[in-house]
Amino acid sequence: MRILLVAPVKDTSTGLAQFPPIGLGYVASALRSKGYEDVGILDCVLEGLDINGFEEHLKKFKPDVVGINSWSLSVLDVDRSLKAVKRIFPSAVTVIGGPHPSALGERSMRYFNEADYGFKGEAETGVVLLMDLLSGKGGRREKIPGLMWREGGKIHVNAQNFEKELDSIAFPSWDLIKPERYAASGTLIQKKTACIITTRGCPFPCTFCSANITAGRVLRRRSVENVLEEMRLLIRRYGIRRFVVFDENITLRHSHIKDLCNRVIEERLDVSFELPNGIRLDTLNMEILRLMRRAGFSERVAVGIESGSERILKFMKKGLTKDEIREKVDLLNRAGFRPIGYFIVGFPTETRGEIEETVRFAIELKLYRAGFMPFHPLPGTESYDFLVQRGEIPEEFDWSSLSTDSVAYAPEGISREELEIIRKRAILRFNLRPRVIWDYARDYNSFKFAVKKLTNIFLRKRPSVSNAPEAAVRA
Repeated sequence: MRILLVAPVKDTSTGLAQFPPIGLGYVASALRSKGYEDVGILDCVLEGLDINGFEEHLKKFKPDVVGINSWSLSVLDVDRSLKAVKRIFPSAVTVIGGPHPSALGERSMRYFNEADYGFKGEAETGVVLLMDLLSGKGGRREKIPGLMWREGGKIHVNAQNFEKELDSIAFPSWDLIKPERYAASGTLIQKKTACIITTRGCPFPCTFCSANITAGRVLRRRSVENVLEEMRLLIRRYGIRRFVVFDENITLRHSHIKDLCNRVIEERLDVSFELPNGIRLDTLNMEILRLMRRAGFSERVAVGIESGSERILKFMKKGLTKDEIREKVDLLNRAGFRPIGYFIVGFPTETRGEIEETVRFAIELKLYRAGFMPFHPLPGTESYDFLVQRGEIPEEFDWSSLSTDSVAYAPEGISREELEIIRKRAILRFNLRPRVIWDYARDYNSFKFAVKKLTNIFLRKRPSVSNAPEAAVRA
């Protein structure tokens, strides 16, 4: 049985880093560990493939099964890819997984009508059981965790599985991912860099975030020895010296981060760490921060601040006040970090005055960078449900509008065009200050990334927008 796992074609014009598809790497390893050796991983963006290039790769690989990872942003490309598979290999079994099917379940299967199966949540266990079923080894669909399928005009959705013992999950198939190919100047993925995960799950109730949809609300941890074993493998086999850690909550359990840092220090590993998803401010203290710096964590660290309005912070269920944010940002600076603040503009019910509070708050804090992201109604989140119930957005809309720098929604009383202008002014007000300019100037790689980002925000032509709800992609 030939199995092809696909990171699909998608828009690459945003200038953002292209991260290795380690989720597919985990699935590939689960399959190979159970005897399914003929597995391939295709990253269409890395290979520079459009839909025609994807079709040519299919013809060469000749898969029996194609599994495609789907983010909400990429639904149109995933749909086209599934249709291509069925057109070229009608008997091939198609499977979807990833954040979008995990959030929407049955509705995603109705949308992707060329998908034979889908998975909600983590698929390492379920995908092996599905292959056993397809290859005649036995089993029942009803017993496969997270599986979705059609039968008699009805879509069935099984309960998700969250593996409690993360050490039992095999490392990603790095030989199929080839981490050295992802190095790109001006991004987090430079030479000798690999991505790892040390925890899964997020227990926090932030209304705008979808982190818990795929990985659940219970924080699960790999043992520090298990993490170090993977790091040693990457160092030995690929010469990796820089690790991009995708955890949502690496500092939530102090014993975990302390043990990891102490072991790195004790073993004198010549490595450094980046945290692109950031760290929660209310999990930090001086001991943890100083230990992280000693262990090689980058001085530039992102923190989710989100808003400068106390009302909006409460409405987001962020669990932080402005005074607490000030205290922790000051702590980061005193510990030797150069914090980067993430902010959301255009949150549901937000007013122009509250957006202005956010911009002033960002300027007040000692931040060296800041991102002002437009609010996105991610499927499955509390904020998305709130807007659907109020009739501000349809239950289904153009998910492809959820790209990083696109204004897909604006709160009542503000047009999307106006929100785009407000956001651009916020970016300029924050960045055109001596401390921020100097911080970019002292780091060429960050400067190059900023140029790409600002070019995308200010110079890229975008489709015209209105404040009306987006038309449904498919009813």
